[in-house]
Amino acid sequence: MDLSVSLRIRRYLLIGAAFFILISLAPLQQSINYSRVTEDLAESLVIRPGEFATNFVIGGSSAIAVDILWLEMDEMWHCGKWFEMLPILRAVTWMQPHFVEAWELGGWHLAYNLHAYAKEMPDREKYLEEGIGFLKEGLSRNRSVYDLWFNLGWVYYNKLGDYDTAIRYFKSAVRYEHPVYIDRLLAHCYRKKGNLEQEISEWERCLRLHPGNEYHIKIVKKHLERAKKKLKEEPLP
Repeated sequence: MDLSVSLRIRRYLLIGAAFFILISLAPLQQSINYSRVTEDLAESLVIRPGEFATNFVIGGSSAIAVDILWLEMDEMWHCGKWFEMLPILRAVTWMQPHFVEAWELGGWHLAYNLHAYAKEMPDREKYLEEGIGFLKEGLSRNRSVYDLWFNLGWVYYNKLGDYDTAIRYFKSAVRYEHPVYIDRLLAHCYRKKGNLEQEISEWERCLRLHPGNEYHIKIVKKHLERAKKKLKEEPLP
């Protein structure tokens, strides 16, 4: 069976299941929403336009709705409808604000894909700015994981060459459980800045991390030796 046909059938099945669950849960969800308000159980976060309606109508079935939207977005991706994906991404993050992958994908899609695709457009840079804004919005709702701290740091490091800002985000990322390459990126930021002493300090810190990871240790030692050699070769002030 053709992949697009299979995806379409799956989407229709999910829509049917979602409709059945929505009908059965509507009375219960209305009662829950009423109790949350009258008993001061409502969240203190400000709810943006559309979110209340989304929560009220979809309620406990938001995961199914997100699955449907995710399939729709996947089909748009393969059809090259990159700009049409943005409202879908926004809807997904409205319904599941702690779905970190959706924030990551949205930020990356704006800052990299659309920024590159729109190279002939006068407002090309707006996609980079919107990508950063999208990631920051996601970060405001998901601060206790490394992912969005890292993604923001990477955009500033790789896309903008703003190493000071990248360092700030990478330092926040490593406060949480994270891949070890983020520690190495901190050292690379100082290398890019030309701050050899701080670079060496970061490589030495990296050397103490994950001593059993041979690949990591090999890379760190190589860069540490190179930085120390360069520091020795620098002329005295």
